[in-house]
Amino acid sequence: MFDSDLLLGNIIVNFSLGKPQIDNKWTSAAIRVYRDAVSTGLIPSSDVLSQVLGCLRLPHDNLMKSSFIENMGISCDIPHNPNINSLFEGFGEYDIRAFSILEEAASLGAVGSISMKDTRIVIDARKLRIHTAEVSLLTTLRSLKHRLAAGARLPNVTILLPTEKKLVDIDEREKTLKLAGRIGQAVGSLLRRLGISYQGEESHGRMRISGLTLRRWFNPKLNSKSFSAAAADLLPLSSRLAKGIADQQRDIRSLSFD
Repeated sequence: MFDSDLLLGNIIVNFSLGKPQIDNKWTSAAIRVYRDAVSTGLIPSSDVLSQVLGCLRLPHDNLMKSSFIENMGISCDIPHNPNINSLFEGFGEYDIRAFSILEEAASLGAVGSISMKDTRIVIDARKLRIHTAEVSLLTTLRSLKHRLAAGARLPNVTILLPTEKKLVDIDEREKTLKLAGRIGQAVGSLLRRLGISYQGEESHGRMRISGLTLRRWFNPKLNSKSFSAAAADLLPLSSRLAKGIADQQRDIRSLSFD
């Protein structure tokens, strides 16, 4: 149902104060039923949680990225600045409601929480479903973005992934190969879409993102010829409004009435 609408291009994304929300009857119904069930004390299963999060996944195309840029009030040539996802709410991957749903599920014990206080952050996705693993990674990136804005140093991030084993015949001898599972493939694809480089391979069950890599990703170097916005214009609309009010207050205080 939702997937059919997605394939047919019937998924409408509205922007409220610069924040993307999917406007689709199947998504609205799924979230409503989910919240009603949780409010009665039911703990969602891993499958149900991932399915609900999947309904909040945004389409992956340049048209959607252009909509993000337009609603941020900036002008940017996508081909010359492909890695600007760090500037978007939800990083251009999920409706922002996915983050609150995952955090609520973690508080209920439906999914493990990720400690952001350690010097090395570990995301254990070995028992997660695809959408839960993706949103867990994005939630971690979101928290690290706030940490960087506060002037803190960013730690390395390690992602543990499930792998699959397959017996193959090589030179008439059986050999066991480790292959990337669906979760690993999905996480790897997500990182490549975001433009985040990492060490390790999905088939090895471990990926590592350095703090320096994340710091650079959160502060992309944009092509000056194709980019026409001041640094303040990269902020969400609500932040730009708050900054504008603060600037006006500062100007008023600096006025001389002599």
